[in-house]
Amino acid sequence: MTATFADTDEAAKYIGSVFQAGFDDPQIRTKLEASGLVLRMEISDPDLVMTVDMHTGSIVVGDTELEPNMTLTLSSDTANRFWQGKVGVPLAVARGQIKIDGALPKLLALLPSAKTLNARYIARLEADGRSDLLA
Repeated sequence: MTATFADTDEAAKYIGSVFQAGFDDPQIRTKLEASGLVLRMEISDPDLVMTVDMHTGSIVVGDTELEPNMTLTLSSDTANRFWQGKVGVPLAVARGQIKIDGALPKLLALLPSAKTLNARYIARLEADGRSDLLA
């Protein structure tokens, strides 16, 4: 089993960084913008609420005026393993590891873009000496 993030700030740093990497990539950003998603993630262990506006590229930790049209509820371990390509969303939803409130098809349409970011996320963990977070 992988380690979990040390605290909320660390979880926000790594999970936020992968979204930022997507916004920084012109091809991925176009797909994110087109999705129209405002994604709220309610992450546990450690607790973190992060809202990502795919259209504007804003990433907000904590309370925000942004109205999400999709909410994901999951553990930080599941989020960490997802960004490493180790969690399949449909199976995780079926197992109750990820709870989704909103349009699942829009999220599923973005999964190919997420897969593009897996190597970048893993490289970030490795560069930061966080092999304990590798799944």
